[in-house]
Amino acid sequence: MQSITRLFLKIFFFLWSFVSISIYAEIPQSYKALLSKYDFDKNSYSFVVKNLSNPKEEAIIFNGDKNFNPASLTKIITAFIALDRLGPNFKWRSDLSYTGVVKDNTLQGDLIFYGRGDASFSVSDLEDLIRDIQKKGIKKIEGNLILDKSYFGKLPQVIDFDDDPMRAYNVLPNAISIQANTVNYKFIPQNKKIKIESKPDLKSLRIKNNLKISEKNCTSWKQSLDYQKANNSPPEEIIFQGYLSKKCLNKEIDLSILDNSRYFYEIFKHLWVQNGGHFTGGYWVNDSKRLEDNAIASHVSKPLGVLIRDMNKYSLNLMARNLILTVVTEDLKIQATENDVNEYILNRLKSLGIDTGNIFIENGAGLSRNTSINTVSLMKIMDKIYEHPYMPEILSSFSILYEDGTLEKKMPFSKVKKNGHFKTGSLKNVSAIAGYLVDKNKDKKLFVFIMNDKAANKSYDFQNDLINLAFGSI
Repeated sequence: MQSITRLFLKIFFFLWSFVSISIYAEIPQSYKALLSKYDFDKNSYSFVVKNLSNPKEEAIIFNGDKNFNPASLTKIITAFIALDRLGPNFKWRSDLSYTGVVKDNTLQGDLIFYGRGDASFSVSDLEDLIRDIQKKGIKKIEGNLILDKSYFGKLPQVIDFDDDPMRAYNVLPNAISIQANTVNYKFIPQNKKIKIESKPDLKSLRIKNNLKISEKNCTSWKQSLDYQKANNSPPEEIIFQGYLSKKCLNKEIDLSILDNSRYFYEIFKHLWVQNGGHFTGGYWVNDSKRLEDNAIASHVSKPLGVLIRDMNKYSLNLMARNLILTVVTEDLKIQATENDVNEYILNRLKSLGIDTGNIFIENGAGLSRNTSINTVSLMKIMDKIYEHPYMPEILSSFSILYEDGTLEKKMPFSKVKKNGHFKTGSLKNVSAIAGYLVDKNKDKKLFVFIMNDKAANKSYDFQNDLINLAFGSI
């Protein structure tokens, strides 16, 4: 019996050593040494380093054919396909129109807002439209506000990603959006209490402030903050409770409190009256096909080449989800839904010669537990980006290490810093970073790292060391 056990152990250790060798076989000794320094599960992560200045230099690939959830690295693909299909000068257009007739400064009919997925549309943009049509002679509306969302097809209505549905990252895609469907709440310590300011400040949305002030430091302040909607609506009320340190200076959070359509209506009604108009009507939503109407005013967004900087640098999920839906709608002339996204992206990647057998993209933002890709496929996509005429627009949308976006003040000990443009990605148990850097020899390199593990949020030093090694400083 003992001899059988010894034989089994010998076989086990032989096979284990073979697996260990195969894991490390493709990477240089300097990378093997770095991986041995950290006690992470070797199957929980993957990385790629490729010298773009020297095509003859073999890429450094670790676990390159193993699929991972890339989180917000998905936005790299969204930005690439969007710029390729729409161009950097593409602009979203939103229209105001009406039914009925205008007589004696009164609209005897309904006012219609037609949206095309502009996630950058703001309160000030809507106010500009309102002032425009009031100057054209409409001061009173006898009908209702119609929100025409027929540009897209049927989109998700229920947030089921995690247990924090009011957070801004969870806002669902929509043909009509204003202020990213969020209210900004700012917390200001004042003597022995916390003052809360909201923007926009709507009468239909009340604040109950049960926050207490503490003497603790300000780290992890969001974990000490609790918020929930009251059940005694309408009017809607949000209750803040928990603690905030008096050392926290002007902290703020964006929360989505109201239904998208109701939120737009409340802001419209507030602005219409504030600018001298009269409106007591309600609202309803059209999402089948565009209504026949009389155009009266339009708003045009900033160019796509500008807006993707905000999308990638600050990892804006709503903008990314709306963007890929816009691409599909414009390109295929259909009312796109998120069920169309994966097939569309895979077809575009195939047209570029990229094998898509291992790729699944659930939405344009990467807010998904199902999205999956390996680092070799992402490397090939980033190769195509580097060769593309719109490469500068995409690279300028990535965060500059330690300078701005999601990497502002991050990795302070990196030797790369201003020499690296990266997109980050994070979910629970997911940490990822990918981008381009100029190494100490002035060679341009592509870098990808993805970890899926409970320890992923502890991998920042590891990522930093890998980037420094790719730079040539270790």
